[in-house]
Amino acid sequence: MANEELWRDFEILRASMQAVGKGQARLVAALLLFQGILWTVHFTGSGDAVQLVGAKLSASGLWMIAPAVLTSLVLGLIGSMNVMGPIWRRLSELVKKMQRDYFFTDLDTNKNIIDYWVYLRIWPEDAAEPTVPPQEKRRYNVWVFSYPLLLLGSTVTTSLADYPGAPLGYRTYVWSMVALQGLFSFRIWYRAVCRFFVVRVEETEV
Repeated sequence: MANEELWRDFEILRASMQAVGKGQARLVAALLLFQGILWTVHFTGSGDAVQLVGAKLSASGLWMIAPAVLTSLVLGLIGSMNVMGPIWRRLSELVKKMQRDYFFTDLDTNKNIIDYWVYLRIWPEDAAEPTVPPQEKRRYNVWVFSYPLLLLGSTVTTSLADYPGAPLGYRTYVWSMVALQGLFSFRIWYRAVCRFFVVRVEETEV
């Protein structure tokens, strides 16, 4: 009976993790796509209308809504990251009781492009991932900054919506969105730095 209860709890947590992963994958895709459109418009200097979600927007109109759209996507992504931590912690503790080992990548079935970038390798004899879950966290792993850098890119892109001579109200709107992204990104960057140096592991695990 106890074993059946453990498996039931496992399925509940796994389903929850997959639901969050699916939402996170969509947010990452939307964030990358929208930033790509904005940077294309920025570098090409195109004044043509841009088709976005069935509506046509001028380049200036696109940049006007960019801070709000980017901030909504960034906060949604940060929220999904914050939710994922406790779910994975509970799932990890549960599989230990079940005397099993799983990789995070085994249970997260809704991977996004950033997750795949993390596993890029050049040297042919290196494994993309060890066959046994490591007992200690890897120090100086630069991939811990993959998501923080995506958030930083969004914040920088948001700041580009400002322009010389813009009305005070508009500039306040743009920089309020920049500040909001920066404020909620601080936790993500702090955790990434701690994981990079493998310090304060318990405090930043969830």
